[in-house]
Amino acid sequence: MDMKEFNATAVRTETADEVRFDVRPFADRQGEAIDSYLHDLLAVSGYGAISPGSRVWVLLHDSTASIPQSAYRWLDGLEASGFTIAIRQV
Repeated sequence: MDMKEFNATAVRTETADEVRFDVRPFADRQGEAIDSYLHDLLAVSGYGAISPGSRVWVLLHDSTASIPQSAYRWLDGLEASGFTIAIRQV
């Protein structure tokens, strides 16, 4: 999945404390969406295109989502870089 598709489908909301991406519109591709987003975020942060801030990044999914193990590797890398990210079931 490319980020053009992710950005066109995920529902993004921002507050002073959080940046939320609701991936439920992806239906049976929610896990793929989370994996792709985290991988891309890790890549662009490595190039200095984006840096961690004080806000928490939250990815929302439903109970049907199957999150690939690779997503947790990207998450570990992002957290090691200073990002605060949560993957939450709603």
